[in-house]
Order: sequence, then structure tokens, then C-alpha cells
Amino acid sequence: MKQEERDQLLIKIVNGQEELFKRQEKTDAIINKILQNEDKFFKRQEKTDAIINKILQNQDKLFKGQEKTDVIINKILQNQDKLFKGQEDLSNNQEEIKEELTRLGNTVAKIEYEHGTKIDLILDVLTGHAERLEEYRKRFEEDEKIIEMQGYQIFGIEQKNKL
Repeated sequence: MKQEERDQLLIKIVNGQEELFKRQEKTDAIINKILQNEDKFFKRQEKTDAIINKILQNQDKLFKGQEKTDVIINKILQNQDKLFKGQEDLSNNQEEIKEELTRLGNTVAKIEYEHGTKIDLILDVLTGHAERLEEYRKRFEEDEKIIEMQGYQIFGIEQKNKL
């Protein structure tokens, strides 16, 4: 190879090296930016991790709360079944009470019918006795007045005779 060719080749090599250096500088600048942002990224990642941990803790609380809620719901459902059974029993008892009240009402009506006339007669007799007693009382008062008057008259006559 001739010197000229070598010089040109060296120039090309030197130019290629310069271009490589420029590219290396750009790459280094990019890597530096990445490294600077890497700290920010790690800080953000730490914040994200903290948030995720809080979410997981709260999720555990929610699961525990859900378990408690499930237990309560099961108890409510069991008690609801008892309430429905009790309601059914009450309805049956209410029907029995209605039937018993109907029978009692019929019995009372029968007693009123059978004994009503007897009671009316007894009340009439009592009323009649009361009226007769009132008549006797008036006659007794009149007789007392007469006896009292006669007592005064006898006293007056005795007083006259003593004189």
C-alpha cells in the first residue's frame, strides 16, 4: 500500500474514532440521565411499594371484616329461619284462637238466650219487691207519725188527770 492510501485510511480511522467518541459522549449523557432518573425511579418505586403494602394490609383487614360479616349474615339467616317458623306458629295459634273465640261467642249467645228470660223475670221480681218495700216504708212512716201523735195525746191526757 502506498503512503497516500495509508494516510487516507488513517484519516478515515481518525474520523471514525471522532465519530465514535461523539456517539460515546451522547451515550454517556444518556446513561447519566438514566442514572439520575434511576434514583427518582427507585424513590417512586419505594413509594409505590409502600402504597402496595398499605393496600395489602387494608385488603387483609377487609378480608377479616368480610369473614366477620359472613358469620353475622349466617347468624341472621339462621335467626330469620327461626323467625319464619315462629311466625308460622303464631299464624296457626291465631287461627286456633279465632276458632275458640267463635265457640265462646256461640256459647255466650246460647247462655244469653237461655238465661235471658230468667234474668228478666228475676229483675222484674226484684223491681216489684223494691216497689212494695217503698210502699211499706211509706206506710211505716205514716204509722210512726200516728203513733207519735197518739203518744202526745196520751201524755196530755195523763197530765190532765193528774191535775
